[in-house]
Amino acid sequence: MLYKEIVTDSLKKILKFSGYSDYEIKEYRDLIDTYMVEKDDEKKRTIRKKLNSLFFDCYRECIFKVFDADGVPPEIQMFLLFGYMDEKLAGMQNAIAICKLTELYMEMEKENTISLFEWLCLVHRGERMPSMNDMSIDYEQSLRDMVRTHEIKEADLRPMLCDRHKKLEYELNNAFSIMRRVSGSPTRFLAIFNEASLEKPLLKAVLMNDEVDKVLKGIVNVDINLFNHEYTYANPKVGIENVRIQKEILPDIILLPIIGSRPMMWQEIEGRNRQTPSRMFFPKFLNSELKPQLIKCCGEYRWEFCKREQGARWQDISDPSLCAYFYNYISTFKKNHQLSQEQKEKVSAQYAKYRHNIKDIFVEDYSKLIANEAEGNIRLNRVSRSILMRFCYFNKDIRAELIKNNLYSEYINVVNNQIEKNKKLIQTMKKRIDDYNAMIPTEIKEFEILMNR
Repeated sequence: MLYKEIVTDSLKKILKFSGYSDYEIKEYRDLIDTYMVEKDDEKKRTIRKKLNSLFFDCYRECIFKVFDADGVPPEIQMFLLFGYMDEKLAGMQNAIAICKLTELYMEMEKENTISLFEWLCLVHRGERMPSMNDMSIDYEQSLRDMVRTHEIKEADLRPMLCDRHKKLEYELNNAFSIMRRVSGSPTRFLAIFNEASLEKPLLKAVLMNDEVDKVLKGIVNVDINLFNHEYTYANPKVGIENVRIQKEILPDIILLPIIGSRPMMWQEIEGRNRQTPSRMFFPKFLNSELKPQLIKCCGEYRWEFCKREQGARWQDISDPSLCAYFYNYISTFKKNHQLSQEQKEKVSAQYAKYRHNIKDIFVEDYSKLIANEAEGNIRLNRVSRSILMRFCYFNKDIRAELIKNNLYSEYINVVNNQIEKNKKLIQTMKKRIDDYNAMIPTEIKEFEILMNR
């Protein structure tokens, strides 16, 4: 009975907390009631636009009020975490389920996956920079553009770069824009949790943080160098001068409080620093399947991070990279003698399907590599497989199994040789460190763990 009491009159409680007047609350109550019975699509579209404005304005007000509040009422937690506002729109059973999930969520440990609310808290505390906007412009660049167009003065730039509230506003605007895209249906998007938008039962649609983290770890366990960033390491105190090693930087996955079907890999790094996590946005309630969508986002990350590392030369095959090899493969497949006529027709169909977007073709092939080829189920042609397996390393157990198959042995040997080369480098560094009677640095230990997976 307690849960039912909490969710009853949710809209009124949430809007009151946000500072809305009784008149405005009644107006929105009537608007939601009208939306639920309205049949005309054009009228529903108009109402959705008003309700989305309500959601975004209310979310903004709640965020700032929560920072100053001594305690957060459960219905406000439900709103911030799950986008829930009204028990009638949600359905009473769903409302009670969300109330229980909120209680569970507050006790859950978080790793790489967090809610939008928690993410905004990190941005407000200065622990994360705001995301890039739709034009791939980050917060700092947006301010510099405003200086150039005389919207703000040069003297205002430095204070605004450190202004926590301005950063939070920038990230809120980004989040609201991303929500529409992640929904999968921008023209029919309703931000408020709506039972009619769910395409499967709530408990099957909801994404909990530990579930997403578990699926992510499963993908990384297959593609073991997926999030490995190579960098130059030097430590003269232990005799190490400028060696190239790797560290794993797992992505930040932010769960948006909406129902959606199209998760997005939003940016491959933070700002210009390549030693920072990528950023992915998922809906809290996913109408599609989690694993295929997360694999797709990982494929997009691989492509974008490779382009970032290679810069203007990302298509240059003389500078070997995943992007350059795959771009060359798609650009010249019609003349490639390693492909049969049937295989060329399949690549041509892919090319047409994705409207000549080579990145999308790569993501499809990458998904087949992780979901099928890693288990020995042939789905790729020889050329695509050779490129992907050269740069995407399977774990040692998968390699030990696939090397028995002649279709894979050539590529597995190349990977094994590269890993052995890195292991020898590690042993050389450890011997040098031992000569200095020093402890092995954490960076070297982490690199060794990565090479033993």
